[in-house]
Parts: sequence; structure tokens; C-alpha cells
Amino acid sequence: METEEFLKKLADDIISKKELSGLNHGFVIEKIKKTFDLDGKLKKRILGKVERCSGYEQFRRTKEHDELLKKTRSELREVYGVFILEDYKKRTALLEELKRNPSREAHDKILALHQSTKERLPYYDYVYRKIFETTGIPRKIVDLACGLNPVSYPYMECRAEYLACDISDEDMKFIEEYFKARNIKGAAVRVDLIKDDVAGLTAGFDVCFLFKALDSLEATKRNISRTIMKNISSSHVVVSFATKSIGGKKSIGNERRSWFDKLIKKERWDCSVFELPNEIFYIIKK
Repeated sequence: METEEFLKKLADDIISKKELSGLNHGFVIEKIKKTFDLDGKLKKRILGKVERCSGYEQFRRTKEHDELLKKTRSELREVYGVFILEDYKKRTALLEELKRNPSREAHDKILALHQSTKERLPYYDYVYRKIFETTGIPRKIVDLACGLNPVSYPYMECRAEYLACDISDEDMKFIEEYFKARNIKGAAVRVDLIKDDVAGLTAGFDVCFLFKALDSLEATKRNISRTIMKNISSSHVVVSFATKSIGGKKSIGNERRSWFDKLIKKERWDCSVFELPNEIFYIIKK
């Protein structure tokens, strides 16, 4: 079996899980290759098994297939799937409902489909008021690893141009459709923060949102958070971290963010902080 054919079929299996279905093949294949690069013994063992199989269907029934599938899905959930809730597939129908009646309630139904925006729902008015008290009312916002956060646009109470960025093509098409439905001057683009040009992407923007993303990115590539933060070229960056585990049962200690506090101090960035019950926000002027 050709390597590219093998990778494509394996990617199909990986994204058959509904919480990962929004990811495109190219990104998933890159993740598989990275898994191989980090574990040469695993790569040799799996490719050896593939060569001994008559085709992918036979390989699919092996323990090596299940091992690689489990390992890759686990890593992808760190950066994407962990935030996707059970009813996420309803977002298209809810967007049609919003088009007919663009009320706050219609927006909230969509925001409740994603773990981060659901937790933030009772506080969105407060969040944007606190941010814009420091940054001023923005003309242009870029939202990195945005999830469904752009749908909170009515809570901002401004008419900023908006660039939404995330790893899923499917999700970005959804956000584009939302912008079009609400006549928002904006765009949604697929961005891989680990390898894409963050400096060019954020140039010319007043405010960059980076909500609950750095921990997941750091789990994928060590020290990538520092690189991303240094490369962001917008006037202000608003970074948030979870202070409780998903579901709110376990607190996440300050020591988990000590590296970020040290980075702010080292770079001499002006910074103010505020907290919600499940989330802490850093407003940074660069």
C-alpha cells in the first residue's frame, strides 16, 4: 500500500469521530506524521505491519491500527475536540434560526455548543466591557483559535472589522456564513498557529483575542506559546486561561501559568488582569 494512501485512509478513520469531524485531512495527516517523527519505533512497527497486510481493511483490524488511532485522536482532542459539545452538529440549524430572528437568545444557543463559549455566556457583557476599557473600542479584531467566539459579536457593542482564525475549514465556513448573515465586515480563515505566519496575520489589528488556546498548543509543541506571543503584532493581545477543569470540578493552580507571568515580566509588556469563575484574562499592550 502506498504511504499517502495509507495516511489518507487513516485520517478518514480518525475524523470519523464527531468531535474531530471538522478537521481537514491535511492537518490530520500532518499530525500522524508528527507522531511518527516523535516515535521512530512506533513508525517502524506500524509500517512493518502495513507491509504485511494485504490492504488497509486488513490493517484496520490490527492492534497497531487501534494504537495509532487512539494516540493521534488523543493529541487532536488537546487542540480541538475537547471543547466540542454533544449538540455541536446542531449549529447549522441554529444559524438558520438566527437568520430569521437574530436575537441575543439565538446567538446564545449557538455559543452554548462549545465548552469555552458556554462557560463564558453569563459574563460576555462584562468581559468585553473590561477589555475595551483598557484597549479602547477597536476598529479591527483578530481572533486566534476562535472556536465559536465570533458569534459573541453582539456582546461587543461595536462595529469592528473581524478576522476569525481556527484550524477547522468546516468551522471557518460556518463563521463566514454567520458574518454574511449579520452583515459583519469580516472573514474567517483556516490557520495553524504552530506553523503559520502569526506576525503577518495579526499586523494592523487593534486587538488580538487568544482565549483558552495556549495550554492546548503547548501540549502539542513545547514552547510554541512563547513564539506565538512574541510574534503577535497587534496593538493589544487578550489571552485567557482556564482556572478550572472542564466541568468545573477541579481548580487549576496559578503555577500552571507561572511561565506566562515570567514571559510578561521578561518582555516588559504592560498588563492588566481580571477573572471570571472559570477563566482568567490578561490584557497586554505590546
